Amino acid sequence: MFLFSGSVVLDQPNLYKTLQAFEEWKSVRRAELTQFQKQVEEQYLSNVERQLERIQNARNARRANGPANMQEMDKELDTHRAERGPKTRRVPEGGNDEDEDAEDMAAEDELMEEVLGINDGINEDPSKPSDEAVTDGGEPAPEEAQ
Repeated sequence: MFLFSGSVVLDQPNLYKTLQAFEEWKSVRRAELTQFQKQVEEQYLSNVERQLERIQNARNARRANGPANMQEMDKELDTHRAERGPKTRRVPEGGNDEDEDAEDMAAEDELMEEVLGINDGINEDPSKPSDEAVTDGGEPAPEEAQ
């Protein structure tokens, strides 16, 4: 029996040898492909494991340093507040905030002095008579009454 492949005529014995060579070539290529696929798979898995380990190490480092860093930051903030005092509040209204802040601070100081009983007997302006030394009319009392 004769087979035609293009312009070449193949007889049965040559066809058998050609098919046998083709099958051998195909099995070798499949083995190479399988080996290559295994290498790619191993390389991919090692890359994934390496990335996973890197991510876990970074996460663990953040977790380990998280509470310590927060406590450290809290201590620094407390130290900063102790050194510089509390932060003044700013109201963004565009007015003269410095005068309002000064008034607020003065009112707070007066309230604290009143609550703590500080400066009860001390007159702020020595030229001005104290409340006790003023008569009902608002004029200074004679020194004998003091």
